[in-house]
Amino acid sequence: MGRPDRLLLAQTSFLGDVVLTTALARAIAAARPGAELWWLVRPDAAPLLTPAHGRERVLTFDKRGADRGPRGLVRLASRLRALEFDAALGIQRSVRTALLLAAAGIPRRVGYAGSPGAWLYHRRVSRPDGHARDRLLALAAGLDLESGPAPWTPRLTVDPVADRRISEHLRRAGHPEDQPLIVVAPGSAWATKQWPAARFGEAAALLARAGRDLVVVIGTAQDRPLAAEITRTLAGVTAIDATTGSSIADAVAWISRARLVLANDSAPAHIAAALERPVVALFGPTVPAQGFAPLGRSVRIVGRELACRPCSRHGGVRCPIGTHECLRGLAAPEVAVAAQELLAERGEGTGASR
Repeated sequence: MGRPDRLLLAQTSFLGDVVLTTALARAIAAARPGAELWWLVRPDAAPLLTPAHGRERVLTFDKRGADRGPRGLVRLASRLRALEFDAALGIQRSVRTALLLAAAGIPRRVGYAGSPGAWLYHRRVSRPDGHARDRLLALAAGLDLESGPAPWTPRLTVDPVADRRISEHLRRAGHPEDQPLIVVAPGSAWATKQWPAARFGEAAALLARAGRDLVVVIGTAQDRPLAAEITRTLAGVTAIDATTGSSIADAVAWISRARLVLANDSAPAHIAAALERPVVALFGPTVPAQGFAPLGRSVRIVGRELACRPCSRHGGVRCPIGTHECLRGLAAPEVAVAAQELLAERGEGTGASR
């Protein structure tokens, strides 16, 4: 009896895109339950997937580091060739991904029609309009799979090792393991997507239930100045700065425990949605109609109606008109009210004390 089909999902875009792609993975697993599903992602995205898929099935493409340039691509193609994949989906629309999969000799390659390097794919799938999840699910047709009637949504699994680290962190800080958490994620890869840090602090303070909620600020070491500004604004609410010494696996574990998440249009909002935790996502230069909003009943999106929105697909380094009014114009009470409404809809209560 031969080995199961071995399928590769090549998704080397941003963390939020990887989270959204888990909906496609769920659809494929349901349609082809005996297949081996492997991933190819950027190194920073691997911890999102290893708890569910195992380290051996999550491969990394360090396209800006060790695997950079033609030599790196050839080395990685050799690794992929040795794994003898039966099929691959080129999810990111890039020539580099198409070249890599072709160089690896994968006998059935699927990508989007009209994308750069499309001629290197055996099957070219039309990319529909709508949400990114639906565009991703369309790729299943290239494997002659039906995504099925279920509205597949992203899902993540919490790393148990990271979860234990969070428990230990809380214990050392003198907090019970079941303390209600408001998780704040103030960072973004794009400066124009960041709601002012002080506003995050003000909103969290409005939402914290007297003496009960612990505010946890997550992010990378680059977000530490934002965390410091948030904690200065919390007006006596207890907080933990988890922006230093934490990993993306830790961020997932923190979010999984949250009674509420406040985030920009960024990966933590998608992570919260995939974990079915209530999340208020602040949208500025981008809009949900572009197809990249977090999905699920636990999501509330807040943004302003402005003629200049959207100004770009991903955001940018600076506001094109110099005002950044899309996010600076969002007041903390407005965000707090949206969060209270979301929690009330979920039957979790608001408990706002200020």
